[in-house]
Amino acid sequence: MTDIGLARVGSVDALADTIRHAAAHDAPLRLVGSGTWLHGGSPFDGRSRLSLRALAGVVHYEPGDLVVTAYAGTTLAELDAITRAHGQMLAIAPYGSPESTLGAVVATGTHAPLAFGDLQVRDLVLGLASVTGTGEHIRAGGRVVKNVAGFDLVRLQVGAWGTLGAITEVTLRLHAVPDVDRVVVGTSTRPAATLLAALVENRAPIPMLVVRTPGSERQIWARISGNPARAAALEAHLAQLGVAALHPVTDVRPLHVVPDGARILRVRAPRAHAAALLDALEARYPHATLAWDPVRGTARVILPADLTHGVLDGDAEAQALSTQCGGTTVAVAIDQGRATVRRRTPLEQRVKHALDPRDILNRLGTP
Repeated sequence: MTDIGLARVGSVDALADTIRHAAAHDAPLRLVGSGTWLHGGSPFDGRSRLSLRALAGVVHYEPGDLVVTAYAGTTLAELDAITRAHGQMLAIAPYGSPESTLGAVVATGTHAPLAFGDLQVRDLVLGLASVTGTGEHIRAGGRVVKNVAGFDLVRLQVGAWGTLGAITEVTLRLHAVPDVDRVVVGTSTRPAATLLAALVENRAPIPMLVVRTPGSERQIWARISGNPARAAALEAHLAQLGVAALHPVTDVRPLHVVPDGARILRVRAPRAHAAALLDALEARYPHATLAWDPVRGTARVILPADLTHGVLDGDAEAQALSTQCGGTTVAVAIDQGRATVRRRTPLEQRVKHALDPRDILNRLGTP
C-alpha cells in the first residue's frame, strides 16, 4: 500500500496538486487523519492513503469571540490544550481517541456520548475549507456564530466521510469550561421499566446513558456540569429519578473507546418502547456492551471481534429486533465493521459527481 503523506507535500496547494494528479490517473485516495478509526462507516478503497495529520495548528483564535479556526490535522488533544489555557473548550468528546483529528471528527460526524449541553459536531462547526476531487479550494461558512453564508455546504460536509472533499480547515464554536464538570455513575432504586419511563420523561439538562456491560447490571452514567449550586441541584434531581449510589468516574475512556475489530451497531426505536428495546438487545447480544441514550432513544451496541460473524446486515437485525419488541419499529445502522458497501441514492450520486466527478476521494470498495 502506498502512503502519500502531507509531511511530504507540505501545504494545502500541494494537497490540491496531489488530488489533481490522482484524478488524472484514476487513482483513488483514502483520506486519513491520525488513522485511529479506519474501520468506521462504509468500506473504502484503501490501496492508497493520503494523510492530513501534518496539516495541523491553529489558524486564528480570538478567545473573546469563543471561536477558533484550526487546520484539519490538529488533534482534539492539541486543541484542548490550547483552549483550556483560556478557560475554554470544544464542547464534545466523541467516540474514539483524543488523538483523533478535527478533520476526521467533522468528516465522520462522530457522535459524542454525554455531550455537554447535548451538543454534537454538527452544532459546533461554523465554517470549513476543503479541496474537492477536482483539486479546487472551496470555503463555506465563516468565523462568526451568526454567519449563515454557505451553511448548507457546511452541513453537507459534516458526516460525509471525506467523500465530498478533503477538509483542510475548520472553524468551531467554543464554550467556557464550567466550574464543575464531572461524570458520575449510579444504579437504580426503581424497577427497570419505571426508571426508563422516568428518564424518557425527564426534561432536566442532564446528559445520561444507561450502560450495561456483559455480566453486570445496568448502570446510569450522567454528566454533571455548571456552577456548584447547579451541580448539586442536578445530582438531587438524579436521586428523584431513582438513580442512587452515585460515585464519580475519573476515567471515561471506556465510554469512548472504539475497539479495533469489533462490530458497532447504532439501534434506534421510539423512546416509549425503551424497556422492550433494552430487553431485546440484552437477549439478542448477551456478550455485547450496550449504551442507551434516553434523549435520542438510540443504543450503541459493541459486539466483540470474535462474536461479529452473525451480524452482517443492518436491515436483518432491525427486523429481528422489531419482532422481539412486539412489532415496534426499530432502525439499525452499522457504524463499524460493515461488510457490504451501501449504495448511494440518486441525490447523493449527483452531489458526489458535482464535487468529485472521478470518485477519487474515499471511493467505496474494499479496505
